[in-house]
Amino acid sequence: MKKIVIFIIILIAIVVIGGFGYWFYQPKSGSISTVEVQTYGMSQYKDSKYGFSFWYPGALQITTTATQDSTSFPGGVAVETLQVGLGGGTSIIVVNSPTSTITDEPVNHASPIAQTKYFYDGVSKQWMVAYPEGTTSGGSVATTTANISKKTMSGLIMLPSGKRFDTTIIPLSTTQFLVISDGGGSSFTNQLAETVAQANAPTNALAQKTALQAEANAYSIGSTR
Repeated sequence: MKKIVIFIIILIAIVVIGGFGYWFYQPKSGSISTVEVQTYGMSQYKDSKYGFSFWYPGALQITTTATQDSTSFPGGVAVETLQVGLGGGTSIIVVNSPTSTITDEPVNHASPIAQTKYFYDGVSKQWMVAYPEGTTSGGSVATTTANISKKTMSGLIMLPSGKRFDTTIIPLSTTQFLVISDGGGSSFTNQLAETVAQANAPTNALAQKTALQAEANAYSIGSTR
């Protein structure tokens, strides 16, 4: 009987001490700390109409313009332009293409740089690249599989372009593209392109942190020129 009483007393002590410890280590009202996500001065823009997002220097203003341009990107129709900051800086152009084809330079363009044409091959399920005007470097003009090794922080393909200044083509799907470029007045266009994601797409926290920090650094360098 004595042993049972002792056991009960020990059990009660354990419960009391455990409860006190739990109370002691719980955050008290008004003392809960939150970890702020570091964005390095970047802000996120979400385009609800076409279902994508990107990060840009928060100090800059974004101007959105609807359009129906069927000449700038043969094979597709540009339907929206988002200008980040002043003209000549970074722009994001939404291009729709029911034929899954886009060319980075218009026909009969004045630029000495040759066209780069991308299209999705439904049979091989691959992005292909062709050079309708030959290549500026004199390399092979044979149609071949596109280089899809570079991707945004959310995993979208970044297709390279030979267009003057900084230009990247990102397929949001096989029939919709983003053309991200500048007119020579931006230092962070390539870094902004790396932050593009489809709406509600999951993004690795470390990948996002790295991409935003790189964009902030590139913007800062350009601002001090």
